[in-house]
Amino acid sequence: MHIAMNSIHSTQLDLNLLKTFDALFVTRSASRAAQALGVGQPAVSHALGRLRNVLGDPLFVRTAGRMEPTARAQRLAEPVREALMAAGRALAIEESFDPAQDRRIFTVSCSDSLQPVLFSRVLSELAADGMRPALRLRSLDRDATLIALDEGELDLAVGYLPRVRRWHERQMLYEEGHVCLFNPNLLHLPVPVPIEAFAACGHIVPSLRGEMTSFVDDVLEEHGLRRRVVATTAQFMAIPMMLKEAPAIATLPARFAHFCANAAALATSPLPFPSPTFAVSMVWHRRDAGSLSIAWLRGRVHAAVGLAPNA
Repeated sequence: MHIAMNSIHSTQLDLNLLKTFDALFVTRSASRAAQALGVGQPAVSHALGRLRNVLGDPLFVRTAGRMEPTARAQRLAEPVREALMAAGRALAIEESFDPAQDRRIFTVSCSDSLQPVLFSRVLSELAADGMRPALRLRSLDRDATLIALDEGELDLAVGYLPRVRRWHERQMLYEEGHVCLFNPNLLHLPVPVPIEAFAACGHIVPSLRGEMTSFVDDVLEEHGLRRRVVATTAQFMAIPMMLKEAPAIATLPARFAHFCANAAALATSPLPFPSPTFAVSMVWHRRDAGSLSIAWLRGRVHAAVGLAPNA
């Protein structure tokens, strides 16, 4: 740690002070830091006062309802986090984990398009092998996922997570593309679907924020074509149910589309143009690098990739 240790006596700093600093840096709030640490707000204020005396810097300045870090605090944030993670690894390494006996509940963030593709396979394998752990699946946006990992609310995150922090570990699972999904009883389309027929269909667009356009519209415009969007939804799992009844088409991640086609008697087709791809990864906090149980969970998810339907 680069905290000028030569000028600070070891008795002046303890692990709880560093935990308080880290919680304040993450939450920017004394009350939320106290909640995260499980202590009262006066304890956080007292610890901050001690840190200010030891380091000779205010560290956090209150502005517009937030506690903004000073330049010194910003320089300290990363080495403090690394020191806490090193202490956590030293103190919390599991000596054993027996999935046939341990009833551990793992909390995982994963989009609703990935939950059936990967975790139905994980659950099937756990049941077949007589395993005891359970899964608590959550669907968080990317920013909330990283915060939840940092605050210890998640054991693992799976999905499109292009930007992670230095204290996170990542393992790429696969590169994903897109295909289109439709009901062949309602839309009598050849496969592969020609671009003109594709554009002429009504489209259901998956969109977490309600946007009516995507990369599809940019490509169609290059070909002098436009599509008609009939609905958007943030719930990927709602789309195959809609397509069972509606003469429409949807552009979806390939593995999810194939899963839905198999489960709901729908049809898939390659897109009539090249589509962008994205990396699906597992991300976990470095403090869990020595966790035997989380390593076991990562292995199960990785194995499920090979069992999932793909393009």
